[in-house]
Amino acid sequence: MFDNNLIIEDIATFFGVSVTDLHTTPIRKLSENNIWKIEIGQRNFVLKRHFIHAPINDCKFTPFEIELNTLKVLKSKGCNVPKIIWKSDKKQSLLIEWCGNQTLDDMAQKQSNWHPIVNQAISQFCYIEEAFKKSQDNLTAYVFPVNQDKKLQEILDHCRKTIFYIIQASKKEKHSTHQKRIDQCWENISSHLFSKPKNLGGLDHNSHNILINQQKVFFIDFASIGWNWQTQRLVQSFNSLGTKQATGNFVSLINPETIETYMSVSGQTKVHDDIDLHHLLFYLSIIHRILRATSQPNHPNSIRLYNAWGDLKTRLERAIHIIIKSNLSNNFEANTIRQIIADCWLR
Repeated sequence: MFDNNLIIEDIATFFGVSVTDLHTTPIRKLSENNIWKIEIGQRNFVLKRHFIHAPINDCKFTPFEIELNTLKVLKSKGCNVPKIIWKSDKKQSLLIEWCGNQTLDDMAQKQSNWHPIVNQAISQFCYIEEAFKKSQDNLTAYVFPVNQDKKLQEILDHCRKTIFYIIQASKKEKHSTHQKRIDQCWENISSHLFSKPKNLGGLDHNSHNILINQQKVFFIDFASIGWNWQTQRLVQSFNSLGTKQATGNFVSLINPETIETYMSVSGQTKVHDDIDLHHLLFYLSIIHRILRATSQPNHPNSIRLYNAWGDLKTRLERAIHIIIKSNLSNNFEANTIRQIIADCWLR
């Protein structure tokens, strides 16, 4: 049962139907919004209510206002994002077109022949990135103020500690031989990533925000936008976590074929190193979260991670397997780190 009948009454009035003609089903509940499927006869829609009704930090606009205007701009550029059907400024709510109930995350977990859809999704990812680039004048005012350099430095620090933990956990007596190699690699990795320019785009990028409806791909959730690295967004969008699925595990949708698709559509070249390094950091960050949870099993964050990912030992082994088996570039530093992890872990 929907918990705000006033919104339902407004939507019924908009469509010229009775409240009893509307059927509501919760899709998911998050801290910042509440999302419902609205059925009116044979037509389906999504109602998204924003719970944050005030600008955050130094941003001048609410998440509702950011998403409303971002969707309008991206839709006007022909991107596959939801069309806005109805809105309520007072109730900070959006009624948008139905874009399906299967996410890219769902598909990656349940089937192996995901390459055609993933290639289509990467193409649409590039179109959206280009739309952001062409619409900077219209969207810059809605940018969420966040220090991405600081966030990247924190990721680098956590990942470096994670590598040393993996080494220390090994029973092989090669610990001291790795220290200098890792220090040099990490200096070069950091310099490389920080030297790359940032692009305007969405800040909430993951495979749950890519929907598939009748073989057509849609991107959703633009309540926060800002400046960060496009290849970082690519990696985070195209890795499936299988959260809260009984047999879920990590599935990387980034491989040489998808990188070629990305370069072909975006027109970019020489991005293999960038993608490879962000991919390496993505999975080292996951390992860091798992290790932190296992060291503090009763912490609320750890309990949430156990509930989301289930058996963390299986998850840890899968993350390390993906790191070791990734073949995304000839980057010396990435391959050195992979070899060190393989040398210490495989025994």
